[in-house]
Amino acid sequence: MPLNPNSDLPPIFVINRQSDTSRRGDMTERLAKVGLTPTFFPAVDGYKLDIPNLPDYDGGKRRRYFGKDLKAGEIGCLLSHRAIYQRMVDENIERAVVLEDDVFFADDFRAVLEDIQKTELPWDLIRFVGHGKVFDLGFRKLASLRHGYSITRVPTSPSGAYAYLLNKAAAQRLLQMMQRNWVPVDITHSRAWETGLETLLIHPSPATPDLDGPSTIGDERFDNTKRITGITRLLHPFCRFWYKLSNGVGKRVLYASSWFRDRKL
Repeated sequence: MPLNPNSDLPPIFVINRQSDTSRRGDMTERLAKVGLTPTFFPAVDGYKLDIPNLPDYDGGKRRRYFGKDLKAGEIGCLLSHRAIYQRMVDENIERAVVLEDDVFFADDFRAVLEDIQKTELPWDLIRFVGHGKVFDLGFRKLASLRHGYSITRVPTSPSGAYAYLLNKAAAQRLLQMMQRNWVPVDITHSRAWETGLETLLIHPSPATPDLDGPSTIGDERFDNTKRITGITRLLHPFCRFWYKLSNGVGKRVLYASSWFRDRKL
């Protein structure tokens, strides 16, 4: 299969473990219904990694800030996304759509991608995140697309890396930030005040995750039991306070500081 069977659009990479053939079939069918052909990208299986000795993972920092380690599925997920960014840089791919293999699409998903290619609005990372309360605190509309969609900026830092579009500059920047990992990939995406990337969202989202089906990342990531001792246990409350404070201040300062720029757009 050629790198980009959707010749008028960026390549569409779907992260998928080789053993997950049913998910591969589902995604092929779902994308075909909206006129798109995926390029499947082999996922890194975190359950096969020697995580305590993994140079890509900063377990000490993770435990200081969160009181627990990233799970094997989370590490495999972030390394899979990082591998796509490396491919974009190595093969000089200017833009790419990245999907996880448990996503549903609106009928006009392709039209949204087409309209994004035509916009003159500057962007580095466009996230298709629409579950939960992403837009409940409001949003700033920057550009109108067909079928009632718009490119927006939000005052929050939503989670979710199941569907997004990025350019090569974003891939290069994310590669720099993901050499030693301590947060999941979607948290890295959401902290735009740290990445420096022009990170925007589509409202409403034309892609949604399958929240009912089983997750290959694993539900154990939702277990908040603290597993820390010694100096890490003593430092954890202070690190956790700083994380929450920097997150709250960062997203608010970014949203406020972009007001004049957004108004011109």
